[in-house]
Amino acid sequence: MTANQDPHHIRLAVGIEIDPGCTGKRMLDKPGCEQLAEALASDLARVTPKASEGLLVVGGCLFEPADLLRPGLPAWQALIDLSAPVMREHGLAGQLLAIGAHQGRLPDARLRPPERAPGGQFLVLPLLLRLPPAATDPIAQALEQDLFERGGVHPPARACLAEATGWSSAHAQLLTANDLIALQHVQMDTAGLGGFWPVVEHILVDPDQDERFELPGALIAHWQAEAGQLLVEFLSFDQHGGTADDYALWVRAFRSLGALIDSHGVKRQIQSSLVHDKRLDCLVEQRGRCDHASGFTEQFHPDCGLIAWTLVDDGHQLNLYPLVDRAIGRVNDDMAARKLPRHRSRDGICYDPETNQLLPVA
Repeated sequence: MTANQDPHHIRLAVGIEIDPGCTGKRMLDKPGCEQLAEALASDLARVTPKASEGLLVVGGCLFEPADLLRPGLPAWQALIDLSAPVMREHGLAGQLLAIGAHQGRLPDARLRPPERAPGGQFLVLPLLLRLPPAATDPIAQALEQDLFERGGVHPPARACLAEATGWSSAHAQLLTANDLIALQHVQMDTAGLGGFWPVVEHILVDPDQDERFELPGALIAHWQAEAGQLLVEFLSFDQHGGTADDYALWVRAFRSLGALIDSHGVKRQIQSSLVHDKRLDCLVEQRGRCDHASGFTEQFHPDCGLIAWTLVDDGHQLNLYPLVDRAIGRVNDDMAARKLPRHRSRDGICYDPETNQLLPVA
């Protein structure tokens, strides 16, 4: 079942290319949303006249694609839940439901856009088309075939949108949820993250199925449907067993996947035999007795920066791997409080080329 083919409703959206330099609101008030809903219903009927047999639900909220394309598609689920009473009371044919903000608040937290300013110039407004069971499949097929090519938003709807939000647009387009997923895939390809996109697409389109992913850099991840989380296998430098450059490729892949799934709100769990130090937010690898003097070595690679610290304390070596950015400050503060000398190799990562294991700087 594709992302827009749940029984008796079709997930749609309006994609808006906002003009550079303009600013606006991320929520539409009720009157503005109602005007926009009428104009969008006309645009949708031009492409697929039978769409007027259903209930069109318009969410008065503007998201960036990654904020809308999240596990469970929560904004669209909010439209499903909020429109159910209207459908029961008034039926479907020719109905419009505009869900706008009242006194700056929308009726469901799942429709609340982030407060931050958009990072790009593409915003998305969620729509839902609820249909009689017999009409759903043929209309869904027609929209998948025609909407992206023929679903340009006409000037009346764009004017309503600009008046209600302040965002002026270079272009606006009606889309299916699958169209939006495909566009996001293209964007990730452009950003160099296309190799990791199958993870997010599976979670959006087929979330009830477990899946194992072999990703760039020989990174392995597992989608656990029942837990609703992505399990990512973590390898230390010593466990990886490759050269410094080999491990740098793995680290870049690990960080790229993390950045992508974090932007889409995917819950993740790290799978590792290392010990998680919750105070420092690091994975700690015990390496045993060490003859070097006490101190800590910052293990840097020119392509991906810090990968680990090698700590020698009381004759024992430990390797510490930061899981998040804040771990760097925590570890640096901890080492400074312990007054341990800090080292960094001029050659980058300091390791034994015969065993491919991290070493402290002598």
